[in-house]
Amino acid sequence: MPSRIPDLRFGPGPNQGFTPAGVAAFDNLRPAAVVRELIQNSLDAARMSGVTPAIVRFQLSRIAMDDVPGIASYRRAFDKAIITQGSMTGGTLAGQAQLVVSTIQKALSKAEIDVLTVLDNGVGLDEQRMNALLSDGVSVKEGSATGTYGNGHATAIPASDLRYILYGGITDDGRRIGAGHAVLASHFEEGKRYLCAGDGFYIRDFRPGHRTLYAYATGDELPELIETTLNNIDADTTQGASVIIPAFNNFLEENTSLWKMVSQAASANFFVAIDDGELKVTVEDNRFQPGGRYNVLDKSTLEKVLGDHRDQRRAAAFLNGRRAFEAHRTYSSGARHRIVTTAGEIEIRLTEDSTGTTRVDLCRNGMWIANDGKIPGFGHKFADHEPFSAVLSLSAQEGGVLHDDIRIAEGPLHDSITLKCLPPERRKRCREALGEIVDWIKKNTKTIKSETYIPPDFLALDFGDHEGEGGGASRKGFWGAPVPINRRPTQAGSFFVESDASKNKQPNSGGDDNSNTPLDGTRPRARPSLPTLFQAASCPSGKNRRRIVIRCAQDCVDAELRLIVDEALDATCERHGQDAYTPAILSNVKINGKSVGDDILVHWDEGAVGVRLGELVAGASLDVEVDYQLAGDFTDLPNPSLRVEIFKGFAERSSADSSPRE
Repeated sequence: MPSRIPDLRFGPGPNQGFTPAGVAAFDNLRPAAVVRELIQNSLDAARMSGVTPAIVRFQLSRIAMDDVPGIASYRRAFDKAIITQGSMTGGTLAGQAQLVVSTIQKALSKAEIDVLTVLDNGVGLDEQRMNALLSDGVSVKEGSATGTYGNGHATAIPASDLRYILYGGITDDGRRIGAGHAVLASHFEEGKRYLCAGDGFYIRDFRPGHRTLYAYATGDELPELIETTLNNIDADTTQGASVIIPAFNNFLEENTSLWKMVSQAASANFFVAIDDGELKVTVEDNRFQPGGRYNVLDKSTLEKVLGDHRDQRRAAAFLNGRRAFEAHRTYSSGARHRIVTTAGEIEIRLTEDSTGTTRVDLCRNGMWIANDGKIPGFGHKFADHEPFSAVLSLSAQEGGVLHDDIRIAEGPLHDSITLKCLPPERRKRCREALGEIVDWIKKNTKTIKSETYIPPDFLALDFGDHEGEGGGASRKGFWGAPVPINRRPTQAGSFFVESDASKNKQPNSGGDDNSNTPLDGTRPRARPSLPTLFQAASCPSGKNRRRIVIRCAQDCVDAELRLIVDEALDATCERHGQDAYTPAILSNVKINGKSVGDDILVHWDEGAVGVRLGELVAGASLDVEVDYQLAGDFTDLPNPSLRVEIFKGFAERSSADSSPRE
């Protein structure tokens, strides 16, 4: 039988709509997910071929719609899919499916489209690797690779408004291969006795058999779009692969440049590989002229790029800009240690943390994976240690079975570690190795030894959820690590007034020029301060509700309680810092189980911000419960970090007189 011309072909398959699970799962991923997956695949391919550094090039260009390989067959299948799916659903497509159809129709109406091409200098593609690329859940990567699940290619499909991706590869012996994958919906075609699948493949023919799936386009059969990218690879690096995304939608980010998205994701997730000289990323925009804008991310530019994104607090790249900057600083300047566990060897870079926050980051094969909150056995293990920053770097060469266990436990997005997916013996082995790392870190970081940090027993909160014998037993514990008060007022009841001359030196100012501005921004604020007479422990007791246990070391006639946004951070540390004094708005207040009236509350313009505690007797404890709401920029903060403040009270503030008054 003569060879068929390569085209987009749809074989038989089960009924599939316009929103298949394999693609819908990636529809709402951030740009970083696509960039991260593409770079990870290229980095793995370079390691397989023994090439250093891995060079990943993101190129933007513009082509005619008619130059997309197989576009005529694409249009026919798309039109039939609309008819077929509509008839199966009573004539009307579901809402999400209709959105997909509208997006594709809009793209097809254009004479010219943007194309994103990602090229690398790795091992290239042959028939076996192309089979895996066009399959779901099939991986042919070696054990030293970062990826393992074999479905990462699906992350790039939503980046095309056509949901159509093309691939090309050239191996070290010069062999060339090309293919494509389109995701539409099942449909009927005239003359065929079966329902055509929603997945179409740019191939010569279907050829299922031993070690084969399709007859691919090779040599002179390759379409011009794929052939051009392979010529570029051959001229620059002689071997490698290309991923071509026609009708590129800029990851659905308006007014954001490709360089910004790629550099942010690459620097945050691959700072180890880049710092080690194993990775270089370039971004080119050739849409309007050849050799247009060109940017480079490598070891020489990494620190600057991370600095450019340092103020980015939203986790747009798995690891936000601020945390990425700090993690790289630890990796590049921290003391280096190699720890041999029972399961494998790991490198640790360690520094004292000047930000006052302990942070542990795990990277594997040069890519950031998780922080201590998502590493089993690491959460809340260092509360009694002075703040530090650590970067754990695990490689396939020295990591042994620990590397293999972590690799499998990461999940398809490689952004957390879940040991339950491992067999019991491997799970136990991995957990023990991670415990050894925790123990080493504890022995090599400073502990908090001052008695100032140890609250007495009466501050233990009763959670009432202990699973012990007898039932109904109580479990007592503390919420967070105790924090010392580093100030020494001259006498009880004195006031700290933050003036222009002293505002950068006073406690809680954070050094920001606005730190002495009250809520209405009109005058410096006077904050009353007492010696360390009060001790408090706090824990959530419901949605937006907080329970606080207080004890006073001496008699106090007039004290006031407030909940303050602590640097405006949520528990994930992904929200930006804020040095302004921001109290929470309080309601539904109970003291020792009894509701209090509005006259007990302290009101500012925004609402009740404080609770008058009345006369406190030395040694007696007080149990306070409050509902709270955050205002302004922090209204939507899902899990706020709140600080308890107790001090000598002062009178309320009105809109006419914003300064405190006795």
